[in-house]
Amino acid sequence: MFPYRAMNRLLPSILLIVAAVIPSVGQVNTRIASVDPSEAPGKTPLTLTATLQQVEGVDHVLLFYRPFGETEYRQADMDLTGNTASATLPAGVVLPPFLEYYIVLALHDGSLETYPLGESANPLAAPPERTMRVTVVDEEAEDMQVVFLSPDRFGVLDPADVVVSISLLRADTTVTRRATEVLLDGADVTVGCVFSDDLIILVPENLSFVLAPGQHRVTVRLFDRDGTLAHVASLPFTVTGESGGVFMPRHEREFSYGVNLDAESRREEVQQTGTWYNRVRIKAEAKTGDWKAESNVFVTSDEKSNRQPQNRYFAGVSSSWLHAGYGDSYPSFPDIILSGKRVRGVNAGLDLGDFRIDLTAGSTVRAVEGTLVNTFSADSFAVQYARDPGAPYGRIDSATWGKFAYGTYARKIFAIRPSFGSGKIWQFGLTFLHGIDETTSILYGIRPQENAVLGADFKLRLDDGRIAFNSQGGFSAYNSDISSGSFTDAYIDTVYKNDAETVKRARDVLQHVITVNDNLRPLSLKKFSTLAYDASLALQYFDNSLKGGYVFRGSDYATFGQSYLRKDIQGFNLLDRIRLLSNQTILTVGYEQLHDNTDNAKAATTVTRNVNAAFSYYGAGTFPRVTVGYARLANNNGLSSTGGDSLSMVDDMTNRYYLQSSYDFVAGASHTAKLSISTSDLADHSPRRFDVKNLTVAFGLSSKFTVPLETSADVAINTNDLPTGTTAGGRRRLDYTTVDFNCTYAFLADALSVNAGYSPTFGDFRRTVSNMSVTWAFRQGMKVLLQFTNYGNVGTPDDNFVSLRYQCDI
Repeated sequence: MFPYRAMNRLLPSILLIVAAVIPSVGQVNTRIASVDPSEAPGKTPLTLTATLQQVEGVDHVLLFYRPFGETEYRQADMDLTGNTASATLPAGVVLPPFLEYYIVLALHDGSLETYPLGESANPLAAPPERTMRVTVVDEEAEDMQVVFLSPDRFGVLDPADVVVSISLLRADTTVTRRATEVLLDGADVTVGCVFSDDLIILVPENLSFVLAPGQHRVTVRLFDRDGTLAHVASLPFTVTGESGGVFMPRHEREFSYGVNLDAESRREEVQQTGTWYNRVRIKAEAKTGDWKAESNVFVTSDEKSNRQPQNRYFAGVSSSWLHAGYGDSYPSFPDIILSGKRVRGVNAGLDLGDFRIDLTAGSTVRAVEGTLVNTFSADSFAVQYARDPGAPYGRIDSATWGKFAYGTYARKIFAIRPSFGSGKIWQFGLTFLHGIDETTSILYGIRPQENAVLGADFKLRLDDGRIAFNSQGGFSAYNSDISSGSFTDAYIDTVYKNDAETVKRARDVLQHVITVNDNLRPLSLKKFSTLAYDASLALQYFDNSLKGGYVFRGSDYATFGQSYLRKDIQGFNLLDRIRLLSNQTILTVGYEQLHDNTDNAKAATTVTRNVNAAFSYYGAGTFPRVTVGYARLANNNGLSSTGGDSLSMVDDMTNRYYLQSSYDFVAGASHTAKLSISTSDLADHSPRRFDVKNLTVAFGLSSKFTVPLETSADVAINTNDLPTGTTAGGRRRLDYTTVDFNCTYAFLADALSVNAGYSPTFGDFRRTVSNMSVTWAFRQGMKVLLQFTNYGNVGTPDDNFVSLRYQCDI
């Protein structure tokens, strides 16, 4: 232990040599500073938040993610508000041992940038070889950051004996303990908890709580110093007594409210060009009894009429049986139809127990008019048109014409899902989605589109959920150009002479749903290329979770509710998760086999085989927590490397190995040591020989001292052997090392804190990142944050970012 005064004298030196940075793997990326969290509890919705250091030029942000054991990446739009992009993933995909993801930033100029750095020219279709991971902790394994001392998990207690005791001794050093929230059955009871160093104690009886007989759950929410949710842990327990009573905490019956204000003025200087941003976000919430009203408004100076909306707003009310709101939201329907898509409009639902109906209606894309490229005299129109006949032209005045770039149509969607059954045992739902580009929303556009999807889903839960069956399916109709309208009788009589009456009858029925012309798919039902479905069965017995599933998606299946849904795949997957040694050890193995060419329209069928295995030990007592794993991904279409098939040949195999470990110990302070090693080797046996090899080794030490000082130091070594992309077998190297140093020190009883960081990267990629921030909590619920960051680039001018934020909680 170091004396407090001695630490004050050493502070100036410490600020220069130590760090408290979020563990990273030193990814090369000029825009994303960090992504949180790095760890999450299993079977709980997960919100991933990316902090963008540079937002200039970013149009929108996409998240691609996949659960352990699956080949296919799923996609979600990230909600971009200021320099923060976030997306909430459903609990069903957050499974141990980890969730894999990467992020794609779509820029104003149409280019794409990935985090982490990718080798693919089109990351929307081909992910980078090296991706990011969120460690997922099994709910029944010992929690890595929150330790529940009492009651026991699934313990049975008398109402008067319920005492919740929680230890945060193992919480990450980036966690702000005073910001911890404790919820009991979803009700915020933080105000009634006793905080003593790393210990939290809750006695419900002291808060006039009367716990109903049955199962209850305590949830702990940890936040980092930026106010971002970093970790969630929960504990189920049971209270004895006769069931049937309705009990509600006293404060739940009373009226309560909260308002959060976050205002920021930010300047970005990139390549010697400075841009100012001013932003304000206001969140408000009020609760009384079973009802809650909430609103969220975000306004930014970055809002421009020639791009998609940057401002955000939402207002709504909700209860146990109804929710209704208007504004920007992310409605959740069956994920092959509508999921992860921002909709600006109405989002509502009615839950009557055995009957439920959900509805959303609004816009996913707003109209952006085409831009004027150049002007010319009316006399030269014929010459200009001959040079570029595909461009749009318009008269500006009697003597002048203009050439335009095509704009973006406004896109409206409507989706409704009635369902039967509460879902506790069974539920059956029907979903209808319709989307259309509004042809009158802009003057200069091309190929407006329309889409309709009809789907059904069914789920069944037996033996307290130990047997779970889930299925969903959808049939789509998609028209790639509705500008000409539906078929006329004259057109049908001319083109479809032999089936004219049949086509007319089909048109008369379908045109009430979608425009019917030659651009509609399907035009016939001989092949079910616009069909998609999947089904899975999960069994949980004897500390064993076994799940098997089957998936089919036709080559022409399309939905406006999922922009990047992978099509033309068919196959199955198996995943087995086995708990050993009192849930301290988990063994996970999986196999997946998929193939394309579902409608036999291609010359060859590519088969993908994916093998995964992972072993996780959660570190009882003084032992470290360790996860080791292996993955093999192979693709082969059976074509030969010689002759005419060589250019179309697919034959590659990727082997991945990884190790993640962390260890908590006390030596003059509370420390957490972390180590991660991952390697990927892609062997391409086709004539292209696009082999890719990379290795990442990252290690670090985070410390929390008895004085208000938190530090950490992290080192990440990256080596990459990449193809040149120009000649078969051509190679290039990209090797670099990143060192992160940072520290946070609090003064004046945590009212004033200072953070400083230094992060050099050297090797084939070189730059140095320095940052300094000061946080002043000058009044209860109010604070000011001043932050400065410098990117010291090599060969180009430095980039500088300065931000002043004011936050207020009422």
